[in-house]
Amino acid sequence: MTVYSVYEPPAKAPDVLARAESLRFVKQGFSWPALFVPGLWLLYQRMWLELILFVALFGVLAWLLGQSEQGQGLLGWLSLGLVVLFAAEASDLRGASLERRGWTHAGAAVGPSRDAAELAFFRSWLPAQERPAPAPEAAAERLRPATRPRAGAEGEEVIGLFPGP
Repeated sequence: MTVYSVYEPPAKAPDVLARAESLRFVKQGFSWPALFVPGLWLLYQRMWLELILFVALFGVLAWLLGQSEQGQGLLGWLSLGLVVLFAAEASDLRGASLERRGWTHAGAAVGPSRDAAELAFFRSWLPAQERPAPAPEAAAERLRPATRPRAGAEGEEVIGLFPGP
């Protein structure tokens, strides 16, 4: 089973369908793309602050360990460990990034695939959403009894519900 955290944007959409389309599903767990191409993954997710910190961390490590052969070997192993740690925490960082930008945590979705998780989430999320109240004119129109034309009124012939020609 795959677990997703669901986030809703800060700007509220006008209707439930638009709100549902604007939700973000963030897969929890290890991120393979973040392991193999962490910089591109950060760019794709638009996590600018995290990208700057990521690059700065590796720059500081390279500066601290120097240019010696032993320092370069240690830098390689430290880099590998940090990238694996980053890939393990990438989804949590993405969730924190969304919350920092004003997104709210709307819930969690669980399922064997993303489609099944979304379906399960929307089955529980949609009934809890507010239904807009009908417009006062529409409510009054439904309560008003329907009027039917009277046969023979003012000398007109009526065929069914419509006056004749």
